[in-house]
Amino acid sequence: MDTEHWERRLPRFLQPPAFLTPALEHSERVVRPRLALLYFCAAVGLVPWTVLLFLTLPGRERAAHWDVAWGGFDALLIVVFTGCAVRILRLSPRSAIVTAVAGTLLVTDAWFDVMLAATTQDTVVALLMACLVELPLAALCFRTCFRVVSLLEQARPYLRDLGFTVHDGRLVPPEGWPDR
Repeated sequence: MDTEHWERRLPRFLQPPAFLTPALEHSERVVRPRLALLYFCAAVGLVPWTVLLFLTLPGRERAAHWDVAWGGFDALLIVVFTGCAVRILRLSPRSAIVTAVAGTLLVTDAWFDVMLAATTQDTVVALLMACLVELPLAALCFRTCFRVVSLLEQARPYLRDLGFTVHDGRLVPPEGWPDR
């Protein structure tokens, strides 16, 4: 049994991209493939917990510190948007991370605004905000993230052709490459 390349036995849609399929040693991987198993187990483990929540939580609840929860969430959005701006202006590939976080927070904000609206008027306002502001901005964030990641994926074969390798999650230049 080929335990070295177990990912080849996965369904096609779960297999790594073609540029990762050559025999990669563990030191050449940026992220260990077993981490995918951890995420999958976390998803499976959340299924019964989520069902339990749907079945046992009350439909209505009063919350202490409601103002701090929402104000804190919006303060987090301010920090993340500032991080997006800084990373984009610095031409940093890490802008993919902060824009993905911003998009996720915006989708979460829209979801909770709509689901926790108390009156019909609040629901209409939340839906308008979601459709006109939060979700379009989230889409822009995700588009930015995917553009940066796509560029990095496109650069990988060129770096490999120049002799760059990955060892223990770090990009290593070929012998004699000028230090910068």
